Amino acid sequence: MRNDDVALVRDTLAGDEKAFATLVEKYRKQVHALAWRTIGDFHIAQDITQETFLKAHQKLSALKDPQRFSGWLNAIATRRCLAWFRERRLNVQLSENISSTTRRNDPYSGYLAGEQAEEASQELREIVKKWLAKLPENERTVITLHYFDGMLCEEIAAFLGVTTNTIKSRLNRARNRLKKNGSLGQSAFDDFQTFATLSEAVKTKRKIRVCISAATENGEQFRKGGASLIKTDTLLAVSSCGWEEHDKGEPVTMPLLGTTVTPYLFRFPPVVGDTWTQEGFWHSHAKTTLEGYEHVEVSAGVFPTCLKHRSVIIDTPPHLQNNLLTTSNGKPYGQGSKEESPFVNGVRYLWFAKGIGLVKTLYEHANGLTTEAELFEYRVPGKTEEYHPLQIGSIYTYKYHSVSLGETVFENWCVTENF
Repeated sequence: MRNDDVALVRDTLAGDEKAFATLVEKYRKQVHALAWRTIGDFHIAQDITQETFLKAHQKLSALKDPQRFSGWLNAIATRRCLAWFRERRLNVQLSENISSTTRRNDPYSGYLAGEQAEEASQELREIVKKWLAKLPENERTVITLHYFDGMLCEEIAAFLGVTTNTIKSRLNRARNRLKKNGSLGQSAFDDFQTFATLSEAVKTKRKIRVCISAATENGEQFRKGGASLIKTDTLLAVSSCGWEEHDKGEPVTMPLLGTTVTPYLFRFPPVVGDTWTQEGFWHSHAKTTLEGYEHVEVSAGVFPTCLKHRSVIIDTPPHLQNNLLTTSNGKPYGQGSKEESPFVNGVRYLWFAKGIGLVKTLYEHANGLTTEAELFEYRVPGKTEEYHPLQIGSIYTYKYHSVSLGETVFENWCVTENF
């Protein structure tokens, strides 16, 4: 069947309309069934089916893999269903119908249901992101902590150092502000509980943004940028990082180096003895083990039961091993010097405190250098049992010795997005 689809797609792109008519006949019932189950109305599902094939015909040249035509077509149908819900007010029926679709054991479950659920979640995240972008930072923080992290007003007040009434006022202002933003906010916020319902879908895959800046002990800033992470029910992973250019400083500072060499930081639930292998950044390979619990004392305090995270990192190509710290004040390091760049290869240890996050890193590089960083101070909202919660508003300051500057550096992390 897949080979038939490939031929039909190619013939359609070549101008054979009969080929596309064959695709319509082949998948019409499938698309209608998907729309009917999601919308719950037979006749509206017919309209959505027609719209789906029209859109598919218009966008067919964008399909990179004709063998996946069926899944691609169902993704379009899902988006048309979501558009219908948006036009007639987003409400709890959306998440209920999508959930019931993915639970049904029918010929369109499995891959197709997974595609639909992913498309629906992505659509919902984009909607919520647009809502939140319209809010001032203080209101956005309160909304996120309350609706996404389930914190009580009293808990948020304690974290932000304001009164409970202030938090309630910010929540109320945020609701009213979103209601005034036209169709985007009005339909969903007539009953604000809808937002809480939508947040359940968004929780299945959360995108986390951390802003990072580094300064020397005398307050001179030399590095600014950030990192993005993705958190799902099964893993926490680093997806990217980037920096603004300054006159001096490392491209990768120590606490970030400790966490981004391997993209997957955690698999959930974290279990002592759990081991996994992965390809790391800079083409390295890593074997990670959750070794157990250890007592850790750092500047930020005493943490008696930190989860110890050990990664053995190997096979980094030689031309990249000494390229992490390439310049200092515009001058390259010389190989073999005291300022030689740390190898990626080596053994890295991370310690995570429950409810706090990363408290210490130790990197034993293959070139004989050892670098480490410790949590200097922190501020996190509420109580959680997670070992790396990264809740919005969390602030961490790490202290370490800079190889290139020969000075103590303080690196500040601030979580600005988690939804």
